[in-house]
Amino acid sequence: MKPIRTLCNPTPGLDDYLAAKNPGEGWQEFRSHQGGQAYRELAEALDNLQHGLCGYCEIDLIDGDRQVEHVIPQSDPGCGDAKSMDPANMIACCTGGTQKNIFGPDARGDKERYLNASKSSCGEAKGSASDPTFVDPRTLPALPSLTNVQPDGLIEVNENACEAHGVSASDMEKTINRLRLNTERLRLARERRWEALSDTWSRHFDNPATMDLAARAELLPDEKGCLPRFFTTNRTYFGGYGEKILGEKPQKWI
Repeated sequence: MKPIRTLCNPTPGLDDYLAAKNPGEGWQEFRSHQGGQAYRELAEALDNLQHGLCGYCEIDLIDGDRQVEHVIPQSDPGCGDAKSMDPANMIACCTGGTQKNIFGPDARGDKERYLNASKSSCGEAKGSASDPTFVDPRTLPALPSLTNVQPDGLIEVNENACEAHGVSASDMEKTINRLRLNTERLRLARERRWEALSDTWSRHFDNPATMDLAARAELLPDEKGCLPRFFTTNRTYFGGYGEKILGEKPQKWI
């Protein structure tokens, strides 16, 4: 996971729904408000805020593989109902590999997105009740990263960084496991991403000027405001070159 920003105010469609809704109406009714346009507007706003990446696994969000995720689940017995319409409780995430397989019409030949018989991940895996040990990506520090990615695609907790920021390394590990961020589908995708970076840039690693330009291209939003998929994999690969760039103000990558 990477740090992401919080949507503090309702989008126009959500605001319109909240002003007009009757007692007993809630999230499911909102999904069809304005013929579904209000929901699409909300998902797009969250997507833009997150630079096009899933708030959990960091795959790029596309039509057919994007949804609004409630950090405190709607079905949470404590406050899920009260938080279901709060934009500050929402992030954009993928559908966890559950909607299509690699032969599905929306898969577009992308084997990193769907895989037969894989376990679901992200919001689909999180469950229906709040967990006090869950680490919200919107609370993560900008620097340094609390997680690293190994060349084989496995996410590992950076225990020193967790300690420095007062975050429990155990909670971070539990969050990774709860979201199934190391499920084989995602591990393989990150491994392929690492291999692609290595094929392109490894021969330039001793050239600071070239690596600075490369890290900027792989770690900062493009002209459309989007980041390349698997941000933390890219970040780990570039190491100190990347951390220097990510420390520059303003930090538009968050």
